[in-house]
Amino acid sequence: MTKTRVLTLMFHRINDPSQGYCPKQFAKYLDYLVQNFPIVVPGETLPDTPIAICLTFDDAYYDFYHDVYPLLRKHQIKAILAVPVQFIIENTNITAENRLSVPYPYGMNDSYQKRVPFCTWDELKEMSQDQVVIASHGYSHANLADPKTDLHQEIVFSQQVLQQKLQIPIKNFIYPYGRMSKIAHAKVCRTYEFGIRIGGALNLGWDRKRQFVYRINADPLWTNLQPINQRLIKKLTLKFWMNRLRLK
Repeated sequence: MTKTRVLTLMFHRINDPSQGYCPKQFAKYLDYLVQNFPIVVPGETLPDTPIAICLTFDDAYYDFYHDVYPLLRKHQIKAILAVPVQFIIENTNITAENRLSVPYPYGMNDSYQKRVPFCTWDELKEMSQDQVVIASHGYSHANLADPKTDLHQEIVFSQQVLQQKLQIPIKNFIYPYGRMSKIAHAKVCRTYEFGIRIGGALNLGWDRKRQFVYRINADPLWTNLQPINQRLIKKLTLKFWMNRLRLK
């Protein structure tokens, strides 16, 4: 029996005028996905369908809480939110308008404490008890392929902080920039159930042996309301086998 193909979509911002991103457009695309495909998260038992969709959102910008989280609750579906731990503060009184006004990707500088463009710990805790699966996105969003990166801090310590703050197990790691090394991935495999990376491919079920989940950039899909058709699936299946042959 052919395994269910899992198409893991990578999002960042969905409400960012500087990128021309409109949350109403995203809501339309999510409606399309929910109406046509089962939505899953890594490790879940897969449905007996040709295609399943996994939703991942990097960086935990505030628009996830403001715009995406209500849609997840509406549809009663799950998504993975990748959190760069260093940039999260406890809570804030700053208005939603001001927090949303920080354009991508400029939140990761000194403004994160003054303007709070990311979700707070209070918001993350609320979501983690509902429809959102929290993943580590490293401690400081460092490139794990850089030999100067502190892998213990980015991989292990980030998980410890998330688990202590949210009081839940953290089972997934999403590689910042999609970059990794063999040493980094070996450490991720010892610490998490899955390492999720950019690979431009779909997945033939969950790869529990190699603990890889490949993702594709979903921005061209939702911003153009592009359907997931057989041509796209064939292209992403080919890329899966190319990745495997190249041990990527």
